[in-house]
Amino acid sequence: MRLPILLIAALLAVPAVAEEIRLHGSNTLGAKLAPSLVDAYARSRGYVGVESVETAALEFEVTGKKGDSEFRGQVRAHGTNTGYADLVSGQADVWMASRPANQTEIDGAAAIGDLTAAAQEHVIALDGLAIIVHPDNTLERLDLSRIRDAFAGRITNWSQLGGPNRPIVLYGRDDKSGTFDSFKSMVLSDGATLSPTTTRFESSGELEARVAKDPDALGFVGFSYVKASKPLAVFAGSTLPLKPDSLSVATEDYLLARRLYFYTRSDASQEVLDFVDFVQSEQGQAVVAQTGFVAQNIFLADAHPVPGNPDAYYDVVQGTERLSLNFRFRPQSSTLDSRAMRDVDRLSEFMKQPQNRGKQLRLAAFALHGSGAKIMTSLMVNDRVDFLAQVLAVKGVPTHMSRAFVGGVAVAPLDRPEARARNERVEVWLFDPSSDVRSGDAAL
Repeated sequence: MRLPILLIAALLAVPAVAEEIRLHGSNTLGAKLAPSLVDAYARSRGYVGVESVETAALEFEVTGKKGDSEFRGQVRAHGTNTGYADLVSGQADVWMASRPANQTEIDGAAAIGDLTAAAQEHVIALDGLAIIVHPDNTLERLDLSRIRDAFAGRITNWSQLGGPNRPIVLYGRDDKSGTFDSFKSMVLSDGATLSPTTTRFESSGELEARVAKDPDALGFVGFSYVKASKPLAVFAGSTLPLKPDSLSVATEDYLLARRLYFYTRSDASQEVLDFVDFVQSEQGQAVVAQTGFVAQNIFLADAHPVPGNPDAYYDVVQGTERLSLNFRFRPQSSTLDSRAMRDVDRLSEFMKQPQNRGKQLRLAAFALHGSGAKIMTSLMVNDRVDFLAQVLAVKGVPTHMSRAFVGGVAVAPLDRPEARARNERVEVWLFDPSSDVRSGDAAL
């Protein structure tokens, strides 16, 4: 009789699982960022002995204890497409995605809510799709159409791009990767397929390392994985050639910038909601930055206004400093998108910091004129900047100058609706009236 008693005692001594969070999907997110976020979240909740163990390739378990309770986090990072089905079926609490949910997925997930709603779609980090070459490659920038032709196999020699007479060796991510999904939608946008000669990788880190060692290489990888290779400045037609860096990716002005997402169910548990809130917090975004992605915490950027915008734009930004965000809207709407709604709160907190008290915000809203009457485009962009100013005022953040412009520098080409929407943005600039007074006194 003693053995059953001992077994019962042993079972009673096993800590109960107080919190469990299961994240499935993107390798870009799951290889390092997601386990780091789960680890940091467990520690913030007071769990001790927190450790993250890789139980299989691209699979992690994060555990910790607090008294008689246990925390358990599960990360399965086998590609964006694998996480969607698990979220819908209930096998995952969080779908990790390195691209936005498409319409088919949105429709297919109707039973678990609206994946476009701010309560379920969470932009948790920013990244850029970097087009990379060997560090000794003399090429500095490349038009998107030429990148497409190279990866489709229509251009096969570096001499066709202004380089030496050597074959181009292609490297890319695997089919399950959200990075490849982003590449298909942003680069192979004419229906082209990736050349069958491309060497494919499940791991972004391995791909980047191979490109850095191959003088003939041309590859694509998430910006955060660029270490020893060389990223090229990318442009399309008349857009400004930009390399991926913290500012160009944070503002999403870089042509191949992308958002990284967590999607949750409408009936998500409080533990899952608390985890998402932690990820969006300043502490969580610090983890984002530490793992090499671009965080959404607002910073002052060392940036100057680019030429080519309407003259009145330079009156708005004169004597100001650029903030590291652009507000964007849902298509054909004056409603802020899911990232912008979070950014309103971030901007409010930024302006409350002691060093920013007394400073003023200036907003410069843009839209590019397409088909239809130009007056309608003008009315739309004016409505958007006025609406944003009102939203900020409710948060206690008044704006002292806001202007709307039709035209100006394009940050994305106009051939596709989703790319065209990138140009519909509101830049945020910070003005210090005290510095203006000092300048005026000095002038006198």
